[in-house]
Amino acid sequence: MQVLIEESKKLRRASACIRDGGTIHVKLPRHWPRHLKHSVTQELVERLQKKDAKERALLEKAARQETITLPDNEALTAFVQAINAETFQVPLGKVQIGTAKYNHLAQVNLKTKTMTVSRYCLNQAPKEALRYLIVHELAHYFESGHGPRFWALVAKHVPDYRLQSRIMKAFHHQAVIQEDASDNLLEAPAGKAGYASKPKRPVLAPTLPPRPTPARLKTPHKTPQNNKNPKDKTGLLPGFVKQLLLWSEGFKG
Repeated sequence: MQVLIEESKKLRRASACIRDGGTIHVKLPRHWPRHLKHSVTQELVERLQKKDAKERALLEKAARQETITLPDNEALTAFVQAINAETFQVPLGKVQIGTAKYNHLAQVNLKTKTMTVSRYCLNQAPKEALRYLIVHELAHYFESGHGPRFWALVAKHVPDYRLQSRIMKAFHHQAVIQEDASDNLLEAPAGKAGYASKPKRPVLAPTLPPRPTPARLKTPHKTPQNNKNPKDKTGLLPGFVKQLLLWSEGFKG
């Protein structure tokens, strides 16, 4: 797998994920020393490679399951209503297809009773794993969290929910990777198999010459102004001394 490393000043810890058709994106804090960046990157890459291999092996074992494709909201709504009728029989609201890639496979809004399922879970998906996902969301109508009561409700209708959960997560993740890979492949011209045009270079804004920094103006040192009479030097004295002299002259007169 190709590894893409990105450094940022704002980061405080490292992270990694597989995106863009199988490319491992690693994000590192810029202030870390070089040896730490190298060791952490190697550890994260190995961990993701093992995870990817486990997901592929799990999906190979789950290939025996019956697959199902739900292309639109109507098909998804019918599938959810059928599962709801045989399980919880909750008052369903709107059922819609979402576009979540990395966060939620499915979610339900308890206020509007709206269930949203990611479209990456609906194309040739393992039917039992997809059924678990719907049961999982229906159980949230009774328990909003993921406590023991919640999992007891799920286990009542899907005894092997742990296995089906792993299969559904692996299927969703691999579906995202495959779609990203197909989006990144450009159409090859006729007669040149395997050819891909080079990506366009980003247009950079013209660099302007730096503004000249204005030189600091030296303020002249203020000298005390002399009196009109050149013989009178009281203007060079401090104020209190000047007042004292004037007072003494008036006293003499």
